Amino acid sequence: MKMIKRIPLFPLNIVVFPASKYPLHIFEARYKKMISRCLAEKTGLGIVTKIDDELAKIGSYVEIEDILQKFDNGEMDISVVGRGRFFIDNVYSHEDKYLVAEVSEYEDFTSEVSPSLLEQLQESFERIIEKTNFQLEEAFWRNYEETGLKSFKLAEKSGLSLQQQQSLLTLRDENERVSYLIEHYENLEKQISESSTIRSIIMSDGYINN
Repeated sequence: MKMIKRIPLFPLNIVVFPASKYPLHIFEARYKKMISRCLAEKTGLGIVTKIDDELAKIGSYVEIEDILQKFDNGEMDISVVGRGRFFIDNVYSHEDKYLVAEVSEYEDFTSEVSPSLLEQLQESFERIIEKTNFQLEEAFWRNYEETGLKSFKLAEKSGLSLQQQQSLLTLRDENERVSYLIEHYENLEKQISESSTIRSIIMSDGYINN
């Protein structure tokens, strides 16, 4: 991933994982200007979550993949795809009233991952899906097979809270992320009597698979 050091920021109550796709509705004037500038200059932007009204230090660099719809008032529906993570070094205000950040790339310390852990992860995930009677589309599994970082893909449909998603994004070792999710699935299984609630949480995750 190539990332420019200074990027516009879009603070949202979501986490976009690397390689994940997410739809966004752009309606505020400042963000309409920001997105229009990104489209014109063919650059990306940073999505960073806000927890307790505080910007997280780790965010996701995304590129605009598609303009889904444009409206007469300038609003638009777009889809973005995560290209990597960044660490925020400094934040300041742009003249168009959105935030701009100086950032550093934020990558994993190692690319090695335990095959046995990955196998345990998928088995745990499939048990949750089976017990909640939730069927994932074929595109999800195809994307899962193709992606290099399995943890981020499964995290899309794991019913993680915003804080948990941010914690996962911050981890810099795939084995640690896989272990984090396995523990999460074990806790979910203990709550399986509330399967209707768990199912609705999993279904509500807004990521795109196509």
